[in-house]
Amino acid sequence: MSVVIQGKIGKQPGRERASGRRPATVRIGYVPLMDAAPLIAADALGYFERAGLCVNLEQELGWGSIRDKIVYGELDAAHAPGGLLFSILLGIHAPARSVETDLMINLQGNAITLSRRLWQKGVTDGDSLRMMIRSESPRKPRFAVVSQYSSHLFLLHQWLRKAGINPETELSIVILPPPLVVEHMRQGHIDGFCAGEPWNSVAALGGDGWIVATSASLAPNHPEKILICTQETASNFAEEYATLRKAILAGCQYCESAANRSELIDLLHERLFVSVSKETLANCLSNLPQTGVLPHSAQGPLIRFHAGDGNRASRERAVWILNSLTQTTALLLDPSQRRHCLEAFKD
Repeated sequence: MSVVIQGKIGKQPGRERASGRRPATVRIGYVPLMDAAPLIAADALGYFERAGLCVNLEQELGWGSIRDKIVYGELDAAHAPGGLLFSILLGIHAPARSVETDLMINLQGNAITLSRRLWQKGVTDGDSLRMMIRSESPRKPRFAVVSQYSSHLFLLHQWLRKAGINPETELSIVILPPPLVVEHMRQGHIDGFCAGEPWNSVAALGGDGWIVATSASLAPNHPEKILICTQETASNFAEEYATLRKAILAGCQYCESAANRSELIDLLHERLFVSVSKETLANCLSNLPQTGVLPHSAQGPLIRFHAGDGNRASRERAVWILNSLTQTTALLLDPSQRRHCLEAFKD
């Protein structure tokens, strides 16, 4: 089904603040994922405090909550998929709101995980999944992604089509918050998912599934999470926003360094993933991660926090994200809407 965006993008709802006043607290939303680590690190290591910022990090279950709280002024900024910025700008599923970004938090970091049940049926790759699907027709397997407006749907479609599977007709795809995908697969509600870490490693090391493909292999160094900021915050509090960006960038640099790996794992286990083992968190950050039934099949880091110009919210990355959305959601934009979206990435 095509999504056609109509009407002007103008003033949006939300709590306004008087220009020139320093915000008492900057409210930043995030979803419990490994790519939220730079925010957690910046807070825990005192980067925000030393910069003179009072920051409240607010954990949300999924991207729908992040979207709504940005739209209605309950958050000033958020860790989010790049595509979510476009959906907010265009008013998809909620009133439109002016938002922008000038910071990529990470590149890659997602994976496709299949259930142990599929392995037991003889599925070892995309080709064998295609054969299983057609042998069990008309039953369709069910997969989950974490948002319709993120790289996850595009990456899943790409992997399926490469295996000769039509994602529109040969299976169903549902939306689930990232922290819920493993339990839904364990209970048999879904047969696989595309999500960010640590949830792929949780499934693989816990025996509930296995990682069949990583986004690092499907689309190396693809843009993933960004720092979304409301236009009001970026404009009215430009100095504070610039300071915030620098503090989070320092968090990205910290998370990328192998020298900080052990400390980062301890920090994330204590502050973000209490119920996830340190072994699992270490797997997410490994250069040779365990993938479940196919040990050591993934090569290179699953996620990059700071590599070269990886934190630039460049037009090239904006184009990649927008093109992936138009390919998988049939989003129809006129030239002015497309230009408006791309201009929200402030390189």
